[in-house]
Amino acid sequence: MNTQHISTVLADMALTPGVKACALVDSATGMVYLSAGQHPQIDAIAEAASDYWRLHERSGSPFAKLGPLQAISMIHRDGVLSLMPCGKGIVMATLSARMALDTADWFRQVGELGRLIGQG
Repeated sequence: MNTQHISTVLADMALTPGVKACALVDSATGMVYLSAGQHPQIDAIAEAASDYWRLHERSGSPFAKLGPLQAISMIHRDGVLSLMPCGKGIVMATLSARMALDTADWFRQVGELGRLIGQG
């Protein structure tokens, strides 16, 4: 993985309207690889939120008929925290303003970043 290039792409993604901050997190450990944006606690939030991803993976069989997990979203008073797959073993944690993010475009961007990560 070309960390400098991925970091630049992530910083550009953090400028997407509605995004407060985002982070690439190891889905198995919760370790934050890279983060970008304007929220001072994005690393701590992303690390803690990755527990939701691991919880789903441990409980996967009841959800199997629904197909692969595409996102977990938690709506809070002051924003939305979303987790999405972004490459093998990596989750994108995103903090966004409520009702302000074009989710279809964000899914596309996260998918492109995941493919870029997979090429490295």
